[in-house]
This record gives sequence, structure tokens and C-alpha cells, in this order.
Amino acid sequence: MANKGGRLFRYADGVDKVLLFLGTLGSIGDGMMSPVNMYILSGALNDYGSSHQSFSNQIVDKYALRLLYSAIGVGISAFIEGVCWTRSAERQASRMRIEYLKSVLRQQVGFFEDLTDSSSTFQVISTVTSDAHSIQDTIADKIPNCLAHLTSFILSLVVAFKLSWRLTLAALPFALMFIIPGLGFGKALMSIGAEMKATYGNAGGIAEQAISSIRTVYSYVAERETLENFSNALQKSMELGMKQGFTKGLLIGSMGIIYAAWAFQAWVGGVLVTEKGENGGDVFVAGICIILGGLSVMSALPNLSFISEARHSASKIFEMIDRNPNIHSENGKEKLLSHVRGEVEFKEVDFSYPSRPETLVLHGFNLKVQAGKMVGLVGGSGSGKSTAISLLERFYDPVNGDILLDGHNIKKLQLKWLRSQMGLVNQEPILFATSIKENILFGKEDASMELVIKAAKAASAHDFIVKLPNGYETQ
Repeated sequence: MANKGGRLFRYADGVDKVLLFLGTLGSIGDGMMSPVNMYILSGALNDYGSSHQSFSNQIVDKYALRLLYSAIGVGISAFIEGVCWTRSAERQASRMRIEYLKSVLRQQVGFFEDLTDSSSTFQVISTVTSDAHSIQDTIADKIPNCLAHLTSFILSLVVAFKLSWRLTLAALPFALMFIIPGLGFGKALMSIGAEMKATYGNAGGIAEQAISSIRTVYSYVAERETLENFSNALQKSMELGMKQGFTKGLLIGSMGIIYAAWAFQAWVGGVLVTEKGENGGDVFVAGICIILGGLSVMSALPNLSFISEARHSASKIFEMIDRNPNIHSENGKEKLLSHVRGEVEFKEVDFSYPSRPETLVLHGFNLKVQAGKMVGLVGGSGSGKSTAISLLERFYDPVNGDILLDGHNIKKLQLKWLRSQMGLVNQEPILFATSIKENILFGKEDASMELVIKAAKAASAHDFIVKLPNGYETQ
């Protein structure tokens, strides 16, 4: 599944494939800019150097027009590159986010109570935001940049070989030396960046916990301890920042290879012009193309690290998307009852929570509630009162036994339909950031205002709601 999940373009449809094809052509055209311009420049230098008369306006106009045509072509290519890759990335990332959240909402409640990182709330939010953004940024920016730089590298060497194959063969090792700092330091910076992200996440978690539990922090006078924990978490980030700065310094310092390459090329080029009779313009531009090729491959390599990271992020997202829940909300095999009387029965039910499978909360539980009857479950904390309601809502399935609605096992009923037949007011209800009316309507969106008021009265909430300044429209 991980291999399958690593495909970045899994959600590319027909339109996206066309956009990706056009974007690839645009990236290739964008990468051709420097080599093509250098090739045009070589002709201008040769004409200027070999002309025994003044450099006429006609010659100037000829090369100026060629450079203008090149600029227009590259401009169009770069525009197509940016539009197509960015648009396709947005389309694919949107589908990915929707499918991811759809899969999350499809999971059973027990999945979110698992203490592993893959099912924690923070991990879910982080994946749908930062990981999806990483994939989108890679498709929109890193891949086209990598293609453009690789095109520039290949075409620069082609132009260099065409203009002066002797100089190119002699100076090619210098161009390949750019790969070492580009690849080595690029990997180091990516590794440090990942560590910094993790340490900042730890520091952010400390701050988030402190703010969300501010009353507890105040009650235990733990402000100083919280600040110390936060400061200690940031200290690791500072150390990594210094390490990152040192690595960047080495990377920038390694650019001195350029000057060594220029010195070598100047010596070899001088020999080729004076002793081998090569054109000075060709030798000069061939040297520039070799340097450009080296810089291009050095610029392309860091993008490969981003692409690898995006593939890893994609594997996590697709692992969730492909995850099948134990309790399916809708698979087409369940049935719906044409009429519900409301008789509920628990028969020899055993249940333990997934996080504590060795502890039975209910053991041989039997209960029958006649339709239309009001029943209260009474017991101490942890005796299973809320558990019985959770089982009736099918947040979980019992380990043993059956739960019946009007004589039908609720496992054989469509889950969404089953839950739509019930009204649930939790002991600590969660309110969404909208009006009271809209919060009540979440249970039945097509309900009339009369039903909304009736539901509020049933929950003993109507009297205080109408006393609010905006009544049911209070945010």
C-alpha cells in the first residue's frame, strides 16, 4: 500500500494529464532559455570578432531579433509552465484533501481513541494541512523547477559540445563537481529542516496544551514551569538553526568552484584559440554553458529531496484514504426500516473499549426498553451508562451479544439511517461556530423551526435560549 500511496499524481484526471503534459513542455521551454541565448550570443561574438569592418546595424538587428524571439518563446513557455502546473496541483490537492477527510469521517470512533500517532487529532489536522500543502507545493513548484533545471543542464552541455568539444571534455569534471555540494548539502539541509520542524512541533504542543488548559496552569501556579519547558524545547531548535547556518555557509562557500572552473577554462580556451584556431566566441560561450550546466544541476538536486519528502507525505495520506473501517457507514448491503416503533433491546452484551481490551465495561448486559417509554440508566462513574448509548449509536460494536431495534439487529441496518432516527444530547455538548439554530439543525437539516423549538424544549434549553439577545440566531 505504501508503494501505491507514493504516487503523487494518483488523483490526476484527464484534464490534469493534459495540464501536466503542457506544463512539462513549458518547463522544457523555460529551461532552454539560457543555453539558447548563449548559442545566439556565440554567433554575435564571432561576427564581431571576425569583422574587419564596423559592426553594422544590420548585424546588431539580426541578433537582437533572435534574442527577442527567444525571449518571447521563453516567456510563453514560462507562462504555460506556471499556469498548468499550479492549476493541476490545486485540483489534485483539493481532491486529495476531500478524500482524506472523507476517509477520516468514515472511521469508527474507536479509531480516534487509539493512542498511536496515526490516529491522533494533531496528526489528522497536520496531515490534511501541512502534508497536503507539501504535495501541492511539490507539484506546483518543485517538479517544474527540477525539469527546467535538468533541461538547462542537458542543453547547456549540448551547446558546449557543439561550440567547442575539446574545451567541454576538458572542463566537464568541473561541471560534475557541482553535484557534490548540491546533493550532499541539500540532503543535510533537508534532514536538519525535518528535525527543526519536529522540535518546533514539540514546542507548539507545549504552548497549545498550556493555553487550552490555562485554568489548570493557573490553579497550579505552573506558569514558570511551562515557560521553562517551552524554552527547553526551543533550545533544541536554536542548536539546529546554528547547524543549519553552518551547512548553508559551506554550501555557499563551495560556490568558489566556479572561479576555479573559470581559471581552468581561461587557460584551456586560450590554448585552443591560439594553437588550435578555434573561434574565441565559441570557446567563451562554451565555457559559460559548462558553468551554467553545473549550476543548473546543483539547483535541480535539492528539488529531488522535496519530491522524495512529498512522496512520503503522499504515502501517509493514501494509507488513510485506503483504510477500511471496521464499522461501515454505508456499503449498500444494510437495510432500512419502513417504520420505527422504537423498541430497543440489549441481549447478553459484552463490551470493552479498543484502548483497554482487557477491561470489560459491560458483561452479559441485558436491557429491554419498550417503545415510547422513558428510561433512566443509573450507576456510578464507569459503570457503562454512556457506553450503552455509544453502542446503540454504533460508535462501537459489542464484543459479544446483540443490540436490537424493533427486533432487528442494528448491525444489519444502514448506519447513517440508524443514527438519523435518534436524537442525542451529550453530557458535555460540543457547539460548532455557528448559531444555536444551526447547531440544532445538524441533526436534521430539513427540519422546520417548530421542530427546532420542540427539540430545544425536549432538552430543557428553550427557556434560556429565548432570553438571549438574538434568541436562536445567537452565535
